[in-house]
Order: sequence, then C-alpha cells, then structure tokens
Amino acid sequence: MKKLEFYSARYCGKCRALKRRLSDLEQELSKIKIVIVDIDIDRVKSRANFVDGVPTLIYYKDEKEVSRVSGSIFEEDILNLIAEEKI
Repeated sequence: MKKLEFYSARYCGKCRALKRRLSDLEQELSKIKIVIVDIDIDRVKSRANFVDGVPTLIYYKDEKEVSRVSGSIFEEDILNLIAEEKI
C-alpha cells in the first residue's frame, strides 16, 4: 500500500499552496492514499514521525518510509518524491 502523509497547519500559507498542488495532481496520485495531518491537532503523530516543520510530505510504501521532503515544493518535486525509481 502506498501512502503520502501531508503534515500541515491551518495558519501556514505554504501548506495551503501545497494542498492546492496536491489537488492539481489528483489524477497522478489516484493510487496513493493521502493523509492530511494537522500538527496542532495531532501533535503525538507529528512528534512520533519527527516532523519539526511544515509543510512536510512523507511517502510510505508497505508501511515503510521511502522519502520525505519539507518546505514549499512544486508538482514536479511531488512526483519525484513518489517516483517508482526511489522505491
């Protein structure tokens, strides 16, 4: 199973922009479960995954972390994050 966790915060402008980019990539990401985690609401999960800044994307395959990126990224970077070559 493939999963992309998106750690964000309501006050974060970069997070809102990244959320729009993920929405724009909806077709390309259709086979990946996307989980949005608000770091202010789910602090335990954020700490457990060592998320210290937002936005952060963590890509998992078969429950194992494959790659991670923090900060504002573009559509191409998102697709590179989940590229089969990195798995």
